[in-house]
Amino acid sequence: MTSCAEKKQPVKELRDESSSSDMTAPMPSCRRLFARNWAVWLLSSLAVFSLGLLSLTWLTDFFNDAIVSNLQLSNGSLSFAWWQRPSVRAVYRIRIFNYTNVDEFMNGEAEKLRVQELGPYIYRETLTRVNPEIEEDGRLSYQEQRTYQWEGGSPDDERIVVPNVPLFTAMAFSRDMSFLAQVSLTAVLSTIRAKPFIQVRAGDFLWGYDDELFRISKPVLAWQQNIPFDKFGILAFKAGLSNDRMTIDTGVEDLRYLGNTVRMNGKESRNVWQDESCDKIEGSDGSMFPPQMIRDHNYTLKVYAKEMCRSIPLQYYGEGHSKGIPTLRYKLPEDIFEATPTKNSCFCQRVLEDSENVTHVCAPKGLFNSSACNFGAPMISSFPHFYQADKSVLDYVDGLEPKEELHGSYLDLHPRLAVPIGGWSRVQINLEARKADAVPFMGRIKDGTILPILWVEVGIDEIPESVMNILYHAHFTASAVEACLHWGSLLGLILAVVSLGCLLSKRRNEKHIVLHRNVSGQDPLIETGEAKSVGPCSIYFEKE
Repeated sequence: MTSCAEKKQPVKELRDESSSSDMTAPMPSCRRLFARNWAVWLLSSLAVFSLGLLSLTWLTDFFNDAIVSNLQLSNGSLSFAWWQRPSVRAVYRIRIFNYTNVDEFMNGEAEKLRVQELGPYIYRETLTRVNPEIEEDGRLSYQEQRTYQWEGGSPDDERIVVPNVPLFTAMAFSRDMSFLAQVSLTAVLSTIRAKPFIQVRAGDFLWGYDDELFRISKPVLAWQQNIPFDKFGILAFKAGLSNDRMTIDTGVEDLRYLGNTVRMNGKESRNVWQDESCDKIEGSDGSMFPPQMIRDHNYTLKVYAKEMCRSIPLQYYGEGHSKGIPTLRYKLPEDIFEATPTKNSCFCQRVLEDSENVTHVCAPKGLFNSSACNFGAPMISSFPHFYQADKSVLDYVDGLEPKEELHGSYLDLHPRLAVPIGGWSRVQINLEARKADAVPFMGRIKDGTILPILWVEVGIDEIPESVMNILYHAHFTASAVEACLHWGSLLGLILAVVSLGCLLSKRRNEKHIVLHRNVSGQDPLIETGEAKSVGPCSIYFEKE
């Protein structure tokens, strides 16, 4: 038994007298065998690499996690800069209900009040998150500063007739006052000649106008809560620097909580509804959502609406399409504004009958009583035109016509990054008449009447080209690369295994002819030896 290495040189044969030529044995080349072994190692390595890549891409979210990890709000990162000064600016389209027959109704000539929808008055919001601080637990706290730029409509030219919100608020407060206090309030209201409806310019009604009752009441209300605006306006509280300090999760520790609001002014609950679950602060601010959670379509997203002091759930509805990119569409549940003594009772008004019994007075279906979150003003939230509300609510005024395509809300999220790229949030603000016996300033308006004031739709209609490029590549390019890794790893594994199998099978079945001549000068014997692969070179077994 001799190795190939020992037979590297040609076999030196004895010359026969009848022969004049030398003969060498055609032995297998070690160089060729060495190359074959390298092929085995190469194919084996390719198979192992393909198997690892296959496991990584098919069994884990490694590729997607590598992309969405760039959304973490770490100080100095690109995502932090975009979060602090968003280049995508929301648009506000505001429609105000103008009351067209107030005199006829008050004189008894009309059975119901009639409204006419005016607008839209369009404003572009610029949001800046200021005074950011990383807290001890790694969360990020900040304040919001908003400005609004007019873009459409004629809010400074059109005059509207609307309910006198400060008067309705004073009436609601007076219900809990003593009879003497109610009489005193009546004297004040008579002095300033307060009326249930006022005529004002649309822009002033939104952002602030001088109101004598508001001016008188503000010092009194300041003892109970801070009112961060000098003039009364329905949306005056939104403009400027917010007094509230919000705290969110950065996603650095766990991307499943990215953007989730955890505290407001250092507290984890609002203490508004006297219920732990309803008072809990949780949910996104609507600008970003946990990208890992949208992969589960049964998972309910949440937005924390601080103007309502509650979390708003968003449920997966189906696939959508916005700005050339496929999206995941989410909608509000149909019963979002529904509270009964047995369901969401914490959002009902609590009436104390005695020291032990509490009665819950709930708003009709489709209405949300948010007065506890709005300085005590009798504000009611709903969908526009009382969409999805109890039919009896539509009987309060004429001129409303609810339609899902115009008054429903939905949100389109990027399928990988979970950031909004489309959709509209539509909410209507209403006023509830709460009459007091000794304050006769409501005329024919019945107690409990719901008067619509305005409705707002907030959405994203324009996205800068630079941001669109990122959104585009994060979906189409990333999906193409991910598909190549998926199927490329599978194809590579199949080719490597098949090629390796063929090579090993060929080597097992290969026959080598070995020529040699014995030293006595006998005729050359031709023997067939089978290569046995036991090392870097083959070993041949020969007969002597």
